[in-house]
Amino acid sequence: MDISTRTLLAADLADRWIDTILGEQPDALLQADSDEPLSPEDMARNLAQFRATLIEELAEQPIAIAWDDDEMDEFDADEEEDLSEDADGDER
Repeated sequence: MDISTRTLLAADLADRWIDTILGEQPDALLQADSDEPLSPEDMARNLAQFRATLIEELAEQPIAIAWDDDEMDEFDADEEEDLSEDADGDER
């Protein structure tokens, strides 16, 4: 996998994590380290810096490739078949 593909995958994953955190605990990303409140510009700068660092770190990690829907449907059908054979007492 080339670097640009890894970076794009890492950016997508980072964006999903950030979206989840902002949806559940926005203060975790938007709160200042001190008691003084941050301006919207400071919040945006900190969030952009966090995102860039997260992408950089994720791009260095192994990232699994997701299956497309057709492959997943085929896998699910095989699994259901295996389970029905096990329920009938048949061996694999």
